[in-house]
Amino acid sequence: MRLLVLGGTEFVGRAVVEAALGRGWEVTVLHRGRHAPPPGARALHGDRTAPDGLAALAGA
Repeated sequence: MRLLVLGGTEFVGRAVVEAALGRGWEVTVLHRGRHAPPPGARALHGDRTAPDGLAALAGA
């Protein structure tokens, strides 16, 4: 299973990412870079509210 999470580095998003990783899923988080993603998650930097903020997803 592959999962893309917008955010995923804090609060509920982090718990979702950690649970998915625990199940052996391939997880990618798109985040602003303010906090480190959980170990094992692929990290992309972006901001959904900024112009071209989702550009990092183009190659994902």
